[in-house]
Amino acid sequence: MRVRGLLLMSCLSLASVVACTSTNPSNLGAGGSQPVATGGETAMGGGAAGGAQTGGNATGGRLGSGGTVTSSGGVAGVAGVGGAASSGGIVAAGGTGTGGTAAAGGATGTGGTGAGGAAGGSATGGNAAGGSAAGGTVATGGSGTVVACDLPAPATSGVAKPSGTAGEVKVLNWAGWKGAVSYTFDDANSSQLSNYAALNGLGVRLTFYLITGSATMSNSLWQQAVKDGHELGNHTQSHLQTASASDIDAATAYIKQHFGVTPYTMAAPYGDASYVPLAKTRFMTNRGVANSLVLPLDNTDPWNLPCFIPATGALAAAFNSQIDSALSGGAWRIVLVHGFTGGTDGAYQPVSIDEFTSGVNYAKGLGGLWIDSMVNVGAYWIGQKTVAAVTPTTSGTDKVYTWKLPTNFPPNKCLRVTVGGGTLKQNAAALPWNDRGYYEIALDAGQLTLSP
Repeated sequence: MRVRGLLLMSCLSLASVVACTSTNPSNLGAGGSQPVATGGETAMGGGAAGGAQTGGNATGGRLGSGGTVTSSGGVAGVAGVGGAASSGGIVAAGGTGTGGTAAAGGATGTGGTGAGGAAGGSATGGNAAGGSAAGGTVATGGSGTVVACDLPAPATSGVAKPSGTAGEVKVLNWAGWKGAVSYTFDDANSSQLSNYAALNGLGVRLTFYLITGSATMSNSLWQQAVKDGHELGNHTQSHLQTASASDIDAATAYIKQHFGVTPYTMAAPYGDASYVPLAKTRFMTNRGVANSLVLPLDNTDPWNLPCFIPATGALAAAFNSQIDSALSGGAWRIVLVHGFTGGTDGAYQPVSIDEFTSGVNYAKGLGGLWIDSMVNVGAYWIGQKTVAAVTPTTSGTDKVYTWKLPTNFPPNKCLRVTVGGGTLKQNAAALPWNDRGYYEIALDAGQLTLSP
């Protein structure tokens, strides 16, 4: 988003999907070893019978820079720094995944065996922008395949499987974290590219909103960003003040053709309200520019999501105060940076790359925040609202929850849920309990059964 003159300086009003089968840049960092509360629960209602195929266990694991992992029968995930990383892929029930060779000095991991084993793999060289799997669990997909959920796992462990009365299914806020943060970048300017190594080195997934008519589109780093697990979002082809359907659609077509990904989120140029009705028919979310927090199950407009925009030359402390409020409020904070000091094409309100990275590292060090792209956090937020709104039906002694995902919702997304006791099933197959304190359910399945 760019602002012309003074007209919008006081009134600045989501892109590729990294699906549950893609690798996840670790945001566990310094805070990953600290205990994290679940961040609250939401009662969930239901619907009619149905289901998905059996899941299984995957080792999850982490891939260091330059490592390669493959899975037998699986679909490769996005690339880690310098090499291809797999999230374990999507494998048919009963498949066996085998971890490949990790980075130099790394160990070889072995995937799970049985109903949908997914590839693992580990490396001693630290986390690349491929990150960690979600505790090695596998949710069931709607078509009988299994989906390796790559949501980052909170540090808590050793939580016993619930053994009381079944009760109601409850969705954990922010995938079990206390809050969430998404860092977004508008305009695809030169300063983002010149500082890409520092940005990617943060080890968290970022969202880049591209103006596809920009001269920077020829730079190979945008394709590298996809391989590294970051999101490329729609910021239109020409960055017009007033919305144009053809300009939006041209950007989507360009992103699909040149980067091989589908943009599920967009950011409205100038945050202009004229983009909202067009975004509703094309994307899961649209980001505006007014600043506020997003809470679980609140009434924030998904096609005009808020964000914090730092002032020119803002220090890390300015970012940190925004992040603190997200953590204390159990909320989602979206941050928008246009570019960094020293670019050749005049980024709006540029900040120092050192101050920005210091702020991100501060957020990682807090230990309670889920740091991820707009498409991933947004899909969880919308998925939770969708499922929580359902009232269960009864089939014998079972409670059956059925839902329909919104239009333009990305595939292979998961939720984390808990329950007082009983057995949770998708497609008649029991879901495994993760000792970090939850079951993972596949949103594509469209239903969930709770048996006593």
